[in-house]
Amino acid sequence: MHLHITIARVGTLIFTALLTITLLTAERTPADAATGVNAQGTQRAVTLAAPAAAPVADLPFVPVLPAPDPAVAVLGSETAPAAEPEPEPEPEPEPVVVVPAPVVAAAPPPAATDGSYVLASWYGPGFYGNRTACGQTYSPQIAGVAHKTLPCGTLLVLSYGGRTVTVPVIDRGPYIAGRTLDLSNATRGALGCPDLCTLLMQYAR
Repeated sequence: MHLHITIARVGTLIFTALLTITLLTAERTPADAATGVNAQGTQRAVTLAAPAAAPVADLPFVPVLPAPDPAVAVLGSETAPAAEPEPEPEPEPEPVVVVPAPVVAAAPPPAATDGSYVLASWYGPGFYGNRTACGQTYSPQIAGVAHKTLPCGTLLVLSYGGRTVTVPVIDRGPYIAGRTLDLSNATRGALGCPDLCTLLMQYAR
């Protein structure tokens, strides 16, 4: 009698244990499944496989465009070279003012050695006491002639009517067309020349 009761109790315990295990297995949450908890409550490691890398040939091709050139201007769908800046105009050179050298009038060449005939006049009253162009005081006794261009002190040999005198240039004149010399009073008297006379003029050697 006691043996039958013991077997009945053992059977009841086994049935209860199996039922409990069944219920525990059915009630496991997805989190338990992910962590690998088994029916006995032990946790097992779960290895998650990494996704396989896609082959290079299957990847989409993305073209790499070069950076735009700033020197090229994009007009619509066409490209055109950017306009170059216009060069600055070169400054015009300043005009050079050329100042001509002063022309120094040369003294007229001397007459031929055989002389030349010139028309001469004389000047006297009204000029006495005046200063000549060459710096002398004009008087009736001074010997000399007036000439338009010959340097002061130039010695001239004058011949008229067989008379010859050598006198210097002491003044400027005459200022009447056609006349070459103005004789001083003393020179006119030495030659015996009237108011107008044509005489031979030579340069003293």
